[in-house]
Amino acid sequence: VESAMEFLRICRDHDFHDIVISMKASNAQVMVQAYRLLVKTMRDEFGICYPLHLGVTEAGDGEDGRIKSAVGIGALLEDGIGDTIRVSLTEKPEAEIPVAKKLLKK
Repeated sequence: VESAMEFLRICRDHDFHDIVISMKASNAQVMVQAYRLLVKTMRDEFGICYPLHLGVTEAGDGEDGRIKSAVGIGALLEDGIGDTIRVSLTEKPEAEIPVAKKLLKK
């Protein structure tokens, strides 16, 4: 979170605001907590929240990867956090799209 905030401060100092933040992690719990903290920190410091790209990096394959992605991405979407998503499975890329579509339907 501090690294993302440092980047945002530099961008804002240079009057650059066309930003989307991505802080992926392979651990869904870490990813969720980091994004929640980032949103709070941005709102406290800037009064706004920049768009966020959500994803669990290399979530895995099969049911485990799908569950990990659903837990991480889904929890944040349920909180109203997130503007774009990427499901990252350790399978063929085509397998990621149906999972992402199911998450968005919820």
